[in-house]
Amino acid sequence: MRRQKMRLALGTRVEFWATSKEPNSDEFQFRVLQGDQLLWGVKRFSEFSEFYSYHHREAGDVEFEWDEGRTEFTWAYAYDPRSVSKTGITVLEFGERLVERTGSEIDGWCAADTQRPRLHFSPVRGWMNDPNGLCKVGDVWHLFYQFHPGGTDWGPMHWGHATSLDLCAWLHMPVFLRPEQNLARLGATGGAFSGSAFRDRDGKIKFYYTERLPAYDLFANYREVQKIAEPGRDLINAERITTVLEIRPEGVKHDFRDPKVWWDEAANAYRMILGASMYGDPAVLLYGSDDGLEWQYLGLLYRAPVNFREEGARAVECPDFFLLEDKWVLVMGFVGHIEAATRRHNLLYALIGEFINDRFVPDTPELQLLDFGTDYYAMQSFEAEGRQIAFAWLFNWEYRKPDGSAYSGEMSLPRVLSLSEDKKKICMLPAIEVDEHYVAIPLAMDQSGGYSLPGRPIEIRLSGSLQDSKLVATTGGELAFEVGVVDDILSIRLAQDDGSIEYVAELGSGQDLRLFHDCGIVEIFADGGAVCGTRRGYVNIEPDRLEITSSARVEVFERNPE
Repeated sequence: MRRQKMRLALGTRVEFWATSKEPNSDEFQFRVLQGDQLLWGVKRFSEFSEFYSYHHREAGDVEFEWDEGRTEFTWAYAYDPRSVSKTGITVLEFGERLVERTGSEIDGWCAADTQRPRLHFSPVRGWMNDPNGLCKVGDVWHLFYQFHPGGTDWGPMHWGHATSLDLCAWLHMPVFLRPEQNLARLGATGGAFSGSAFRDRDGKIKFYYTERLPAYDLFANYREVQKIAEPGRDLINAERITTVLEIRPEGVKHDFRDPKVWWDEAANAYRMILGASMYGDPAVLLYGSDDGLEWQYLGLLYRAPVNFREEGARAVECPDFFLLEDKWVLVMGFVGHIEAATRRHNLLYALIGEFINDRFVPDTPELQLLDFGTDYYAMQSFEAEGRQIAFAWLFNWEYRKPDGSAYSGEMSLPRVLSLSEDKKKICMLPAIEVDEHYVAIPLAMDQSGGYSLPGRPIEIRLSGSLQDSKLVATTGGELAFEVGVVDDILSIRLAQDDGSIEYVAELGSGQDLRLFHDCGIVEIFADGGAVCGTRRGYVNIEPDRLEITSSARVEVFERNPE
């Protein structure tokens, strides 16, 4: 057994997820001691990942006792509820000794991982997917996200939480939502699925989200219900959770999720959309309510053309619907969809139009592809300070993060959404905070048109005609990424690509391009943000050489936090 002291303030909470390597042990596998007094303990952990919470009663030193040979702690932290909003959590590692890390110590530990991107948010440990509950309260930006603390693969869903003062540097917070049942013990999946923040007319923040009840099949026969989580002080914990919608409309099977709620001035009532399928076609459902608690089905907001079902799309997920300038915008992901022409998976689409009398009328039925690279998925946007800001999950199931990492999953750079001058396209560009937080250091070009890269994040800017431009980054002479423009088509290729999928977009006469590369992440913004492409690679992720051929003006920068 290991034993080590730690000083705890009055009211400190220690929370962790653990499993037993010897589930039949008769001895205490974990104890909190004060001298010879047992304050709290776990007699035996189970073979399943389970959540445990200790609430410290008095300020002072305690001793933790554990056996790292018999117990696996997948995620552990401590926090003082009175100060955690300022300091973040203290991450705990119960190994041969107890290691504590807070704030900059967590950042330093993460930065020491050479495989971890530096400009993009990632969890300290565990699996992360969709952004959730994005909002700003006072001076603080809040990012919630789908999280599995039991390992680095997708599993029973929780909500992780981080805060920031500038959208770039993040403090890690306690887990905000957990499944209503211990799904690992049930041999089931499910849990607290995706949702969004909503500020009520009294100014209170609430979170509408989907709970997937215990599920034993990932593709059929599961049950999803809609809930409200009402947070406590500083949005640290969900103090009250209420189920508000369980009944599905006729024609809707198991997919019934990811609520987005707003107060509709025209209807003088609440409105909510949900992702679903209607008789097999991906669809977005519209609901109404007078009080935000009792909801009535109002009909379909959108139903996808039949080709999506024929091309494998099972449902709409993570729908977003918002007013941008003077137009309504609908954003959707089609889960399971494979585009016939290019073989791209799970693309993100948008429509621009009018929303009148609870009917969405697109200006054109043609869907806009928001990101041609496929690794920008489950986008969620929110309005703050007069801007529509968005994050997305940088992942697609085509490729997986190599084994051995402490975590899996990153978020995109924060993007600001706008409409093109003719209001026919949605444009996305990095938020100004990216330029303010990450210093741009120019890199010198040699006579061959090449650059020696610093092994850190870079940004490439092209201004002028992009036709026949070519950017090739290599690691030890092997391809890392290649971006080119030929016959008005913008394309990207990574080292891991075998050519079976085409990552392309029509660029037209675009005169500008920005590219960020961060440890295997490529984010492209062209033609004023009207054409965007995002890829996440895991091969040759630290290029040391860049060759650029272009008639446009070229600038290359190293990007570092201030």
